[in-house]
Amino acid sequence: MDRYLSYAEYQAYGGTLSQDAFNIAEFKAQKRIDYLTDIRVAAMAVVPEEVKLCIMSLIKVDQAAGVDAIADNPLLASFNTDGYSESYGSASEQISALNKQMNNTITEMLYGVLDDNGVPLLYRGLDA
Repeated sequence: MDRYLSYAEYQAYGGTLSQDAFNIAEFKAQKRIDYLTDIRVAAMAVVPEEVKLCIMSLIKVDQAAGVDAIADNPLLASFNTDGYSESYGSASEQISALNKQMNNTITEMLYGVLDDNGVPLLYRGLDA
């Protein structure tokens, strides 16, 4: 499977991850796009610029607030200084919000982008 965004392109867009970290992040972003586009991008002769920029956005979100980031730095839900008390938000709630944000990013960035056959990448209906 070819990558939608190469490491050289990622660096040219200002990406700072190491090659190994990028490989994992790009794979996860690509699979998310494949799921929402019915793998239409993989069949295209040239990956559109919108898809490359979408991958960049997804990588940034995942690095800042992805599952690994949530595990390392859980969201502080409340704090009480009288007698010192802390509580953290539910990881599942945070992950659900993250998934919604990432899917919205894909929807917004790829809206109106067509594949090589003129079908919108986000089309999820039946082909007649």
